Amino acid sequence: MLSSVPMNPPALNPAPRSHLALLAALAALWALYGLTGRDAWGPEEALALGHVLDWLDSGHAHAAPLPLHTFAAGLAAKLFGPWLDAQDAARLASGIHALAALAFTGLAARALYGPGHGAAAALLLMGAFGLMLRAHALLPDTLQLAAYAALLYGAALARRAPPAGGLVLGLALFALALLRGVPDLAFGLAIAALPLASRDWRTPAYRRALRLGAGLAALLLAAWLAWLAAQGGLAAWLAGHGAAGLAPVHDPGRLASLLAWSAWPLWPLALWAVWHEHRRLARATDLHLPLAACAVLAYAALVPGFTRDGNAVPLLLPLALLAAYAIGHLRRGAAHAFYWFGVLTFLFFILVFWVYYAAMEWGWPAGLAEHLARMTPGYRPGSVPGRDVALAIAATVAWLAAIPLFPRARLRPALVWATGMTLAWVLFISLFRPWGEAGWAWRPVLEELDRQLPAGACIEVRAEPPTLVMLRHHLGQRLAREGQRCDWSLVQGTRSETRMPDGDYEIVWLGQRPRFKDEVLRLYKSAPHGGTASPSPAGGTSPKGAGRHEVAVRSAAMDGPKAHRGQG
Repeated sequence: MLSSVPMNPPALNPAPRSHLALLAALAALWALYGLTGRDAWGPEEALALGHVLDWLDSGHAHAAPLPLHTFAAGLAAKLFGPWLDAQDAARLASGIHALAALAFTGLAARALYGPGHGAAAALLLMGAFGLMLRAHALLPDTLQLAAYAALLYGAALARRAPPAGGLVLGLALFALALLRGVPDLAFGLAIAALPLASRDWRTPAYRRALRLGAGLAALLLAAWLAWLAAQGGLAAWLAGHGAAGLAPVHDPGRLASLLAWSAWPLWPLALWAVWHEHRRLARATDLHLPLAACAVLAYAALVPGFTRDGNAVPLLLPLALLAAYAIGHLRRGAAHAFYWFGVLTFLFFILVFWVYYAAMEWGWPAGLAEHLARMTPGYRPGSVPGRDVALAIAATVAWLAAIPLFPRARLRPALVWATGMTLAWVLFISLFRPWGEAGWAWRPVLEELDRQLPAGACIEVRAEPPTLVMLRHHLGQRLAREGQRCDWSLVQGTRSETRMPDGDYEIVWLGQRPRFKDEVLRLYKSAPHGGTASPSPAGGTSPKGAGRHEVAVRSAAMDGPKAHRGQG
């Protein structure tokens, strides 16, 4: 299926300037749409928001477990805060990081393979199934992705322009050191150094660039550590970012099953690229850097990361580089088949989205409508704004009309996967954002909680760190301050666990997010005469046999979230 086209000249024609402008607009739509207008939907986003709130309150990003991400997201929150909610403004940083990752990946492919491959690599990365949700969440994964993409670009550039390549390498290595610390720095150095095993990479120019990059990173890192020591935070930072993070903790089998869908359609094309050159892989020098990055980042995906499954995201970068090479060497029949497979895949997704929307809004099909209502009972049909429905219709029609207009070039399969994934995201956000808010967001349940409290009342809280952050964000004025005594107490527990504060309290309200049925919030009010009667709580049923636990109810929300690393 793959021809034996030589590596030079490049197999892809460079895109005209007008086409590059359209591709840039597509990338901006892919990265920036859907970042605002919604609450945090997961605990990892809430914890990242907590670090940003700490930075906004104190102005010291160095105290955060991820100082570079906290500074970038906090800066976005400051810049866009006058117009946006704090978490929406901070989430814009994720879109900027995703755009940077696309740009550096394209530049790396162009530096490795020649003109035309840059657009292919960026488009294929946009089409990866596992990147879309990560790229639009307030998570450090996108900044890590951008840093590794810059590292690959610096290494690819170093052979032809050692000073520029060394500068990019040094800045990328320093950025990685401010993420997971020693692990990311070690992985970055390994990616840049492994190509030296190849004779064609072991040139004076590349070695000079590598020395320049390592020296610059060491200088910047030394300055950072000295400043951190002066602030009194060096020991804490080293404890959470040391060499202990190099030990693998995840199951390789689980990683393989994750990549099977999240790295689609990159990994089949990457395998084709390797197979195409397998007889002369030692002489296929342009593939040595992405192959080295694949090996290093596959191991890096097994060590502790910021979020669950987020440590596998950087592996998409070298896979996209290998896939871009494969796109340039596909025979016409294989490229045509890959193109139409993408068209049929996204036609199926479009149909599914609109059928689910019909069930959600109009009650047809009836069985699916009942299922969606059980999943999110708080959603009310008609909550989707008309402008969003109009946008979804326009995007669907535009994509269907564009299918026969895509240029008949080797780039066409990458184009259909990128545009199809962008359309899927636009449909999801436009049609299902209110439904997602009703099921996953903290905002509705916390607004209901606020309605239970009289004006000026405060609450003492015992809850998990993500919930504490969202309480701080939405109801910060309600939370007990140091030394303050409140008549209201909020306790988070499971449905079967009925904890009560120490003292005479009665339960007055019970609430939960519909998609988290075993995560229950219970609001208690101090009983003035020692009564413990439990009236029917608003929004739920009074728990039976409510026991008493001795719990600390002073508001931990004001302490900020703890350092968190996701465990798979």
